Amino acid sequence: MHAQWWQNNFTNGKNKEYSEQLLPLIVELMDGCEKIIDIGAGEGQILRALNPSRSYSIGIDISERQVLRGKKLAPSTLLMRAAAEELPFNDSSFDGAIACLVFEHVELEMSIREAARVLKKSGKFVIAINHPMILSTGSMWVEDWVSDPPEKYWKMGAYLREEISEENFGDGVSIPFTHRPLNRYVNILSECGFSITRMIEPEPYSSVDKDSPWRDEMSHIPRLLLLVCEYTSGRA
Repeated sequence: MHAQWWQNNFTNGKNKEYSEQLLPLIVELMDGCEKIIDIGAGEGQILRALNPSRSYSIGIDISERQVLRGKKLAPSTLLMRAAAEELPFNDSSFDGAIACLVFEHVELEMSIREAARVLKKSGKFVIAINHPMILSTGSMWVEDWVSDPPEKYWKMGAYLREEISEENFGDGVSIPFTHRPLNRYVNILSECGFSITRMIEPEPYSSVDKDSPWRDEMSHIPRLLLLVCEYTSGRA
């Protein structure tokens, strides 16, 4: 059911934030990598966007339905069923790795250790997650119509509490997300031999009307966070 929900809402340009902002940014960040693994590739949308003449790429996903759909959309795409926590590849197999909107749904430390294991030294690892600020329980937009003038602001929830919550998308689709504060990602990456070379908080992609009174407020609350990492030490 989750695979079908993703395909209905994100595949082939159906979600503009994903297709017009996040996906091109990841492709740009992977420039220069010749052999790439996409961890949690879904139906292979990122793989299809990578330039096949400049890189060899393969994707893994735990969902058989995602893998089958990806192969139907582009038979030449290399997709296989596997878990992020147990990658079926030899040590030092890749010089680039991607994990896009995956780490909120998997066991974090095992997955990062596996990414480190299959990357060559100096390999690049691009991670995209929902910004930890927006996933903490109780975080939400607040519209205050009592203030003069009215205000809209982001209420921060229990940011330091690591916990799993479920978001209901309707039609029986409820997806669990694990909120972790940013320090959890940074510390585990460091323990596994990665150094963070760049952190990106893109301005939110928004279809809010240009005359909306809340346009400015919404443009300054990031929805996504990208960490660009380099594998710098020996085997994790």
